[in-house]
Parts: sequence; structure tokens; C-alpha cells
Amino acid sequence: MKTLEVQIPGYEYIIHIGTQILDEQLPLAIQRFGTELIVVVTNTTIHALYPFHIEKCLESTGLQLETCILPDGEQYKNLETLNQIYDFLLQKGANRKTLIIAFGGGVIGDMTGFAAATFMRGIPYLQVPTTLLADVDSSIGGKTAVNHLLGKNTIGAFKQPVYVCMELNFLKTLAKRELVAGFFELVKHGIIYDAKLFKFLKEHQEVLETLDFAILEEAIHASCRIKANVVEQDEKEQGLRATLNFGHTLGHFIETHTNYTSYLHGEAVGAGMAFATFASYELGFLSETAYQDIISFLETLVPAIQLAPLDYSLFKELILHDKKANQQSVHFILIKDIGQCFIHKNTSPELIWELFQKFIEKHPWACQMAT
Repeated sequence: MKTLEVQIPGYEYIIHIGTQILDEQLPLAIQRFGTELIVVVTNTTIHALYPFHIEKCLESTGLQLETCILPDGEQYKNLETLNQIYDFLLQKGANRKTLIIAFGGGVIGDMTGFAAATFMRGIPYLQVPTTLLADVDSSIGGKTAVNHLLGKNTIGAFKQPVYVCMELNFLKTLAKRELVAGFFELVKHGIIYDAKLFKFLKEHQEVLETLDFAILEEAIHASCRIKANVVEQDEKEQGLRATLNFGHTLGHFIETHTNYTSYLHGEAVGAGMAFATFASYELGFLSETAYQDIISFLETLVPAIQLAPLDYSLFKELILHDKKANQQSVHFILIKDIGQCFIHKNTSPELIWELFQKFIEKHPWACQMAT
């Protein structure tokens, strides 16, 4: 088991990463809170795979546990589904001492965290992520949100968990597609901050087939350490933390344009990383060698994104609705080398559109647009 401590001014929490750790670590974590009611928020898929798993882990505590089961899928990450959590909490008599546990992937983590941030002006919650993407992305850092039809994660709040337990055995029931989606987030952290991690992932890409937990534990720990370091310096995304959005400019556009139903978040970001790498090269910031190194690796992973017919007007509208947009421009995360990223401030939608046209022509394996 590996341990990581996230230290934010006035707040800190522990992340545990490993196999066969949940049954021991979760009850120990729960003991730190003077709560009588625990509400587990999960979805139909996780509940079918692991029925009342958290409840069984905490049976010895003698606490009252209730389970709120939500529909599964990014398309349900909205205010309507969020309201189901509020209804459940009120029906079960939750109060400010109630503890919520997010048991699932990124959608469950985001919605549970947002509910915890806003119910009775804030109650504690902890994360038990079940996907690789949630392990290295949504379960740490405190960003919580739901989607709007015009933009992904546009309604949200910052809410740090009180504890995160990454039980890697949950990854055994993930489909290959889900594993690849999470792998993109590991690769992202390597591209923007850690050339050694990028090299490590290239050398161990077979982990997507073998599910070697020793390799995964090492990679996840390194990735989470990168994200924790950034969050510790810029919790509310006033500057540095925006670099973690590498690949998200196009990624969020893809998700919004396809109504969150066609592609997993990691898949969209994977295509977005290929685009941002291409843009970095086209604009003269990235060398040919580094460009080819990244693109050749991403080409083995990115599914061919298929987009409905699109013109500049719609592209601009969706790009500027993204939460990274600033009035009439976008802060576009680019790279100078593997492990070195920067914020290309106030990038015009016109320039991004021009680059996007070149990108889909040169790299149709990453993204294609119907005519």
C-alpha cells in the first residue's frame, strides 16, 4: 500500500492506494468522525457488481448506513439526478454531521462531492473510487460539479474529501475501454509534468491487458502526487491548476457536442491531448521529436472520435461555454517538451478552429467530422 498526504492551507487528507486495503482502512478512517449516519452514494452498475460492499466493510462500526443508488452514465450527471441525492438525504434525516461516501467512478464522485458541498452548506464526504480515471482524476483535488447542456462541469463547487481509499481490486471488473480512458489521465500527467512517468507508461502499456497491480500502484501514486502538488499550490485554479486541463479544451467540446453519450471522458481528453500536442507543434513550441513521440503513443490508444457536422459558429459557441473560456478567448494548455507545459492565454476561437481543421485532416485516427 502507498500513502499520499494532500496538504492544502488549513486542510489535509490522506490517500491510500493498494490492493486488499478497503476492509481495514475504511473502518479506521470512519472512526475519526463523530457521525451516526453514513450515506453511501453509488450507481446501478456498481451496486450490481458489489451489492452493499461498503455496508459490509463498515458493519462492525454499528453505525446506521443508507444507500442511495443513482442511474449510471455521464448523461445523468445533471441537476435532476443531483436532486435525487438531496431528496434521499432529507428522507433519511441527514444533518451536518452525516458522512457521505462516494462509491463509484468520476460521475458519482463529482455529484456526491457537489451534494456534500451544498447540503446544509457543507457536510463531510470521502471517496472510494472504482475506476482508473476516478483514481487519478476526480477523486482528489476537490473539484465537484454537474453538467449543463451547454457545457461540461459548469455548475459546481470546490469541496475536498476527508479521505480517499483507492482499492485497486475494483479495476478487475472494468472493461478494457474504461481502463484505457483512465490510462489517458496517467499519460496526461506524464506529458505535462513528468517525462519519467511518460516513459514508464510507454514501457508498460501492456498493463492495460495484464492489470499488473504493482505497475498500476506505482503509476497511480506518481500521477496522484503530481496532481496533489499542483492542487496544494493552487486549490481554486487561479493559475497553475489550469495546466491540469491539458487536452480538455477539445475534450470538453467533444463531450458537449455529442451530448455526453458517445464517448467516455478519458477518450475525449485523449483526442484532446493529441490535438493540444499538434497545436503545440504547429505553433512552434514543440520539437518534431517530442511531437512524434507523443503522437505515436496516443495513436495506439485514442479511438477515432466521430463528430456530427460542425461549422465555426457552433464550434465557437461550445468552446466559449467551457468553464476555461474567458469572455471571447480560451486559456489553451500547450507543451514545450514532454514534462513541460504552459498556459497559452487568451487563445482566440478562430485560431483553435484553424488548428482543429488542420488536425482532423492530418490525424483522422483521432478525430473525424461528418460533412
